[in-house]
Amino acid sequence: MAKIIFILLLALTANAKYPNWLQYGVKVIAEFDVSNKSMQQYNEGYGLIINDGLVLTSASIVYDGKKAKDITLYHSETLGQPIACLSHARILAIDDSLDLAVLETERFTDIYCNSLPEPNFRSISFVENYFDILLIPLDLPLDERLEISYFKEHDWSQFLRHKIAFKDFLVLSQDNAKLLLGMPLFVENEFLGLKIKATKDSTKKSLNIGILTHREILEFLCRLERETSVFKGKQSLNAFCNTPPDLKSIP
Repeated sequence: MAKIIFILLLALTANAKYPNWLQYGVKVIAEFDVSNKSMQQYNEGYGLIINDGLVLTSASIVYDGKKAKDITLYHSETLGQPIACLSHARILAIDDSLDLAVLETERFTDIYCNSLPEPNFRSISFVENYFDILLIPLDLPLDERLEISYFKEHDWSQFLRHKIAFKDFLVLSQDNAKLLLGMPLFVENEFLGLKIKATKDSTKKSLNIGILTHREILEFLCRLERETSVFKGKQSLNAFCNTPPDLKSIP
């Protein structure tokens, strides 16, 4: 009995540090062209791997008046393992007013950022392992009762779960808030939304505080799916956005 209890405690501890959604987080580094060739401009942030091989992130990371010339994704191959190169990516869709960008992977790499020949085990694994965002959102209230979870990066060594009270999250310094752009936010294991650049003059609370909610993300994705051909061939998005939903659950 004591052995069973010990094993259960270990499992609970592991889940506290490494919840299931942690494996779908990525670090995003975008490089921009600058007029002075001796200088380099980089933006850093985070993102979330979702259905159909797509990645959600903050538009501010990959677009700065112009598109980034190169975007590299990093993640941890196994929970608790070092953060390393995964692939390059391109911008598939962007909405500056929502500070949201949708990326698509291209040119998968080894952990040292060397391009791999196609097909390769990493590209195959990538499309099979993702956070399923195509679920009816719970519409959790954005108020002080929440405790937010997200992943913290520990000197490129690994991603670990971090928890913070919602009221404390809202008063993070501008510099600390900027470092979290593109970060997927959870309440326990429920997806709350994505950290974006706050729009202080917005009348929408979510944009005003800089958290694009699960429902708002789905609305954006489905609007693009229905009105453009950007997501042509993205079968999961096509099925979700074109299946008549319950009246109470229209994204």
